[in-house]
Order: sequence, then C-alpha cells, then structure tokens
Amino acid sequence: MSFHRYAVVGVVACLVSSIGTVRVRAQAPPSVELETKPVAKADDAAARALRSLYVDGGLTSDRAVQEVVATSPDLRRTQALLKEAKGGALRAMAGLVPQLELVARYSRLSPVETAGLASGSDQALLEQLISDLQDPAAQALWTGVTSFRFPALTQQYATDATLAYSFTRSLAEALPAYRAAKRSKEAARFQIQAELNDVAFSGRQAYYAYARAEAGLAVANFALEAAVSQRDETKSLVDAGSAARVDLVRVRAQEKAAQVAVEQAKLGVQVAARALQTLMHTEEPPSLGEDLSAEVVAIPSASEPELLERAYQKRPDLLALNKYVEVTRHQLKSAKGSAAPDLLARGSVQYSNPNLRVVPQQQRFEATWEVSAVIRWTPNETVDATGRARQLQAALEQAYADVQLVKDAIRVEVAEGYHGVLAARSAIESARLGLEAAREGYRVTREQLQAGIVNTTTLLQAQAELIRAQVDLVDSSIGIRVAKAQLLRAIGEMP
Repeated sequence: MSFHRYAVVGVVACLVSSIGTVRVRAQAPPSVELETKPVAKADDAAARALRSLYVDGGLTSDRAVQEVVATSPDLRRTQALLKEAKGGALRAMAGLVPQLELVARYSRLSPVETAGLASGSDQALLEQLISDLQDPAAQALWTGVTSFRFPALTQQYATDATLAYSFTRSLAEALPAYRAAKRSKEAARFQIQAELNDVAFSGRQAYYAYARAEAGLAVANFALEAAVSQRDETKSLVDAGSAARVDLVRVRAQEKAAQVAVEQAKLGVQVAARALQTLMHTEEPPSLGEDLSAEVVAIPSASEPELLERAYQKRPDLLALNKYVEVTRHQLKSAKGSAAPDLLARGSVQYSNPNLRVVPQQQRFEATWEVSAVIRWTPNETVDATGRARQLQAALEQAYADVQLVKDAIRVEVAEGYHGVLAARSAIESARLGLEAAREGYRVTREQLQAGIVNTTTLLQAQAELIRAQVDLVDSSIGIRVAKAQLLRAIGEMP
C-alpha cells in the first residue's frame, strides 16, 4: 500500500501522542506530515484521518460504477432482450399485411396419350364415309380432322404471383400478437433499467467494501505501530525497575496479535480489490479517490409511505412485470382468435408456357388469373389454440401473483433502505462521540500511567478502545453511503 494510504496511521498516532505530555519516558509512535484539505473544524482529526486515505484523481465510487456498468455481461445479456422483442414485433407485424407469394418454376411433365377430334367414334365407319366422298379436297379435309391428335407437351416454364389476406388471422390473431410484441419491447426497456440499477448497486457496494478494507488495514497498521511503541516504552520502564517483566510479556503478546490483525487486514484488502476488479473487468489495482469525510447529500427525505408509493410508481422491475402482464393478456387474445375458422381473400396470376388452362396446349407463354374467397377450418388447429389459451390463462394468473410478490419485496426493501439511512446517521453521530470519548480516555490513562496510578495493561485497553472508535467512524462513514445507495435502488432510482 502506498505512503498516503498509511497516512491515517500518522494522523491517529499524532492525535493520541499529542494529547500526552512531553514527560513520557518511552518512545512515541512516529508521526507523519500530512497534506490534507481544509476541514470544517480544525480539530476534526477523524475527518483528516479519513481524508488522508484517498488519492487526488483516484478512483471514485461514481467512476467505479460507470466502469462496472460499461463492462457488465449481465447488462449486455439483458439488453439482448430488447433486440429479441423487436424481432417479435417485426414477425407479428408480418401477419397484419396481405401475404404475397412469388414463385418461378420449371417442370418436367410425363408423356400422356392424347385424344383427337374423332376419339371415341367408330373408326371403320368414319373411314367408309370418307371414302364415299367424291370430292378429293373433302376427303383430304376429313381425313386430317379424324387423324388430328392434341399435342402432349412434357416441359413447362411458369411464374406465379399470389396475394392472400386472412381476415381471421390478421384481426383476431396477428393484431393481438403485434400488441403483445410492442408491450414486450417496453417491458424489455424497463428490465434493462432494473438490471442497470442492480449492477450499479453491486459496483458501489464493491467499491465501499474495498474502501472499508483499506481503512481497516490502515487502522491495523496503526495498532501495530502503537504496539511496537508501547513495547519499547514498557521495556524502558522494566529496565528502570518501574514496571514488572510480566507487563512486557503482555505487551509483546499484544504486538503479535497486532501483526496477525495486519495480515488478516491485508487479506481482506486483496479479496475486496479482486472483487472490485472483477466487476470492472480490469487488472489495474484500484486506488481510492473519494473523500469519505465529506457530507453525504441528496438522500431522499420523504416519509416511508411516500417513498413506498414512489417505488411502486418508478421501480423498473415492477413496471416491467406489469408490462409482461399486458403481454400475456394480448397473447391470450391471439390464442383464442386462432381457434376461429379462417376467412380469407385470395388472388393469383400465372404466366406459363404452356398454360394448362389453354386447350389445346400450345408452346407459348399465356397469362391467366384467379380471384377467390375461402373459408377454411382445421379442427386440429382449434384444439391446439384452445390448449395454448389455457396455458396462457395460467401464465396470466401466475403473473398477477408475481406482481404482488414483487410489491411485497419492494415494501421490505424500502423499509430496509429508509431505516438503514436513519440507523447510519445515528451511527455516525455515535461514532464521533465515541471517538472523542476514547481519545479523552486514552489521554487520561497515559497521564495516570506516568503518575504510577495504572499499569500498561490499562493503557493497552484504552488504546484498543481508541482503535475501535476509529474503526467505528470509518465504518459509519461508509455505511451512510451504502445505505443511501440501497434506498435509491429500493425506490427505483440509480444508486
């Protein structure tokens, strides 16, 4: 950890050492010169200690949230729902317009035996009648007529254009499906916003967890340095015969415990840093650039019922679920509409060679057209549509239940956020008072030690109280920020 992150050690050390008198015979904890920003109160050492943990231009919670949102795979996955909904709307819209089908084909036809003009007549009688004719031209004419056979063409080139419009499918099935798809797009947008709020809250939580770990490490290092200083002081007292050797043993045990606490705090920093890096998808070590001593502003100040009502109106996950209820309603209408018989109008044009409607067949392109009205009913489709309608009715009932479940969860989350902010504010005030009391207690205990009234064990206890008070102040300063983010997310705003 860089020098400025250890600066809180110096601040707190200076705080506790400056309260004592210069008559202390042992070595005092080393002090560090700090360049801190002006604070509201010159004697607010706690604020200076908090501020000294952070780097100018370092990573702030807002920037961390931006990085987490920009690289979140969960958010990208949710954004794909919007593309899916747009595709569904396009498919549904296709059912609202007449269906145009264009076909070009080449066919190889099997040869068939064709008939002639005299097919089915008594061929022998016809030949006798023709031979009785005296006019040679008449004989030739009738001979040609009776021997004529229609051609049997075996290849066909054809193009077809068919335009069909189903009134039942368009109005009773496709129109509700299109409305459902439009609502799905709106629901997807709300779902994206809900995921965005969740991702932002996770990022802010990870950032403050890292800040808490860094502050905890700084305090642990101060405890270790104070323990080393106390060991040297106690050794001096033991060498001078002013303290028992058992006091030195106790102090050394305290030093070992402080060393273990430092290692545990380092582990906590590494774990918290890795969690933040994972959410940000970066390998760059994070640096804290947010001043936790600054006053937290823009916390919603309305009453709990007002915040709950705001949440019901703005929570994107609830709004998305309400849209999905509408989607299911329209899908149910579409399923019921598809069970009705289909009424459609149809028109087609064919341009083919040969055109099979032309008799006799001729080796040339001919155009023909057709217009028809059709009523079509398939019992199997009706049964299938009825089954889908029942499934969608069950899904609709489940959606209504889900809406109520989400409302219940929102009510709990708003209560947690609202009372969490109140508790965090109280915690800050309590931590400030506790730090003042611990600081004064440590000063008095040092004076009593110098006067021989108490032993070093009592001083160590007072020192531990001071360290705990510093940790409480750091935790409460971070806690108010986490509580604010939790409340904003609970009422549907960006944390």
